[in-house]
Amino acid sequence: MGIGGISMSGLARHYQLEGFRVTGCDATSSTTTRALIESGIPVAVGHDPAHLEGVDTLISTMAAPNERVSGSVEEIRAALELGISSIKRVDLLGRLFRERTAIGVSGSHGKSTITGMIAGIFLELADDPSVQIGANLPDIGGNMRHGRGKWLVAEVDESDPGFARLESGIAVLPNLEDDHVANHFEERRNYHASLADLEAAMRSFAGKASRLIWCRDSALLGELFGDSTEALTYGFASGADFRITDVQLTPGGSTYTLSVRDGGSIRVALQVPGLHNAQNSAAALAAAHTAGLDLQQAAEVLGGFKGVGRRWQSWGTANGALVIDDYAVHPAEVKATLAVARNTGRRVLAVLQPHRWVRTALHWEALADAATAADEVLVLDVYAAGEQPVPGVTPADIVNRIRAAGRVAGHFTAENAIEHLQRAVGENDLVVTLGAGDVWRVAAGLTGRSAEKD
Repeated sequence: MGIGGISMSGLARHYQLEGFRVTGCDATSSTTTRALIESGIPVAVGHDPAHLEGVDTLISTMAAPNERVSGSVEEIRAALELGISSIKRVDLLGRLFRERTAIGVSGSHGKSTITGMIAGIFLELADDPSVQIGANLPDIGGNMRHGRGKWLVAEVDESDPGFARLESGIAVLPNLEDDHVANHFEERRNYHASLADLEAAMRSFAGKASRLIWCRDSALLGELFGDSTEALTYGFASGADFRITDVQLTPGGSTYTLSVRDGGSIRVALQVPGLHNAQNSAAALAAAHTAGLDLQQAAEVLGGFKGVGRRWQSWGTANGALVIDDYAVHPAEVKATLAVARNTGRRVLAVLQPHRWVRTALHWEALADAATAADEVLVLDVYAAGEQPVPGVTPADIVNRIRAAGRVAGHFTAENAIEHLQRAVGENDLVVTLGAGDVWRVAAGLTGRSAEKD
């Protein structure tokens, strides 16, 4: 159930290639479900207990049971009545973790990029690895790779409380923030009840790993794991076992020195921009080194890494302006992405789509403050992702706060945003669309590209 999701579709393909008969359903048809059908996996649109005929195990997403998804509850109840095993997506991922030696990447930001970087290294230097990632990775032509070797490189979504049960060979933690935390809101899909619950889940995930690697630059991770004498650390901070120094940024990448506590240093050159990507690459190199791979060779592989889908992804140009799409949703992510945009030296126009009502209600002020790094901000309606609107939370609040900071801002629909930008941008500009929903359609429309997500 929910086979069109980025993680579910990857798991479905993996177990199909393992020889299992896999079927699926989703609330709507999509590019992903059509691709699954083409690969030989039957996919139905909608929910119906009839889907359970001949099924041994029902796997469902966090979104189910959900009374607002018609038929999903009945499908799960029918499985129980028929004696069919019913598990969550994260439990199937847990099975895969037990079948391979897993490198699990979890945290609030950077998971997909770090997973992609590690995957790229292991594809070159390790024996036939498997990959599960929550984005399109050009190196594997999608969001998964089925390998027969012992290694699994996997992105782990911390928004699912069940991630606490996963058993990694190596756990990589880039950061942790007050995100996917519901606080007083009743919504629990993709949310922990409190920051304390999220911290407890992260402690559990880290504690079940054979080796732990965490970023010393993260204050919250420092509070959780700073007393550990066995964990390895990376980052800009002094005392990191894999320390980043001598960084030189360019609009399209960076170079830096990575000094290793157990001896030696290497120079790293990247084709993905920003301090955050230098930090991400240090995590990947630390994981490769811990797994026994050659550090210099791993750095050379990273030199060819071009990124993952929807992370600083170029859609081309419009009237000479560069058009970039990025998945940034949390204020820290928006801040990091706009820092990269500013480093190009161009005028920056940002199209901001707040993602999820609960997150927006809790963080809209910080989101607006982060967006003020742009010269002009076009704020779209909240992308609900199935959540009910929160009374008193509106895009106008974000617009007004940005204007109060002295920046140009307005509330737009996607269509109006495209029309405005077609008139407003020129050769010295950069347009960046920000959000995890369908804001990428603005980038597509602005550049005259097909509105099918890569």
